[in-house]
Amino acid sequence: MEFKKLSFCWLVLIVLLLSACGSDDKKEVTKPATAEKKETKATDVEEKPKEDEAVETNTEQKVDDGAVLNPYIEEDLNADVEVVYTNKDPQLKHNYSDDVSVQIDEYQIVHVTNMNESSKSNFDGEDEGYILTYKMTLDNKSDQDVYYAGGVTLQSDDGMDYIIPRQHLVDRNQWLKDKSAKNVSQFSKGKSFTGMNAHSMTKAQFEKLSSPTLKIDALFLNDDVSKKLGTPAVFKLPFNDKGVEKSAKSSQLYQDKMVTDNIADKEVFFEKNDINETKEIDGVKVTLNGVQYANVTPTAAYKKSFSDFGDNGVVALTVKMTIENGSNTPFEKFLVDRKLLIDKNRGTMLNQGMLEPNYSGTSKPGDKDEFLTVFLFRKDEFSIFKEFELKVGPLKDSNAKELFKEKTVSFDLPVKK
Repeated sequence: MEFKKLSFCWLVLIVLLLSACGSDDKKEVTKPATAEKKETKATDVEEKPKEDEAVETNTEQKVDDGAVLNPYIEEDLNADVEVVYTNKDPQLKHNYSDDVSVQIDEYQIVHVTNMNESSKSNFDGEDEGYILTYKMTLDNKSDQDVYYAGGVTLQSDDGMDYIIPRQHLVDRNQWLKDKSAKNVSQFSKGKSFTGMNAHSMTKAQFEKLSSPTLKIDALFLNDDVSKKLGTPAVFKLPFNDKGVEKSAKSSQLYQDKMVTDNIADKEVFFEKNDINETKEIDGVKVTLNGVQYANVTPTAAYKKSFSDFGDNGVVALTVKMTIENGSNTPFEKFLVDRKLLIDKNRGTMLNQGMLEPNYSGTSKPGDKDEFLTVFLFRKDEFSIFKEFELKVGPLKDSNAKELFKEKTVSFDLPVKK
């Protein structure tokens, strides 16, 4: 999928560079355990998954015994199935709220051959292919029902391919659902549910994957998709030892869209994660948590999006902060202004909203939200900058009216070349 070029109406850099510089003025989890490879025929072992309602996670049996996670594949495709990779303990969990979470309990990749002719449609008509199956648990400990429409995407490392979900490759009895609910998207309060899903890949797709990105949609409340609960779950699924290493590194990065949407690979060259400096705007607490500076290499799908940054490379600054609304006045999260002042009076840069998580909705009194803010630099110009000051505010209401008498707060950011 192609993005349009990063919109530089978001990026306003007013720079008074010294003539000697010769500068061009163009100005949105824990580590997964290493899984073992196995080669096992589906006919060797048959394992019937448990029912999906009120299932407790088994924390004792996590050693890969070579069993086929999804034996239905062999039956449905009338194919030979060989296990390629299994991770019994991926340690991938996402909290939608304090009481609602989703986790990947285990996942497995199998090689499929000698299938029915009609089954080849799962692999673009080819004679062989691969299938990823993962078992997931939705744990709803809250006091209200939650809703999940089953939306998932699996994106390749380079951002070029979306690996198609094939839920029909899982027995209907093993789908993630609440059998007691009238609505197929509904999951009852105070219960835990476990089910499976699958994605099919061609041989060419599989061979270039090391740690693709699985994204599971946010939940919603009251059967109203506009009432979101939390943010989408984003997991890196290592397919091999290289992927395990890549996923471990990725988990240490601030999860902006360069990371979560496979827009670019980031190599951090300086970070400070324990700043935790707080300032207030009439009861609204703004806390600067940390910063990460990284060299950025766009993935194949997004190289054109970064073409205006020249051939010498791109540097990204991602700022992590928390905003807690201790006032009596609501404000819109999408309209929180964030700017970077460079070397006091050298210039001002706006944040790259397209590379940040989606901030929507209202921050109500008592709400506390994390914000990631991204700024991009040409690498050859970044080296001349000495001081960065982050300015936050004014805060605004739903009509974009500035609140709190247009007050702002500013933070001096640590910088290291």
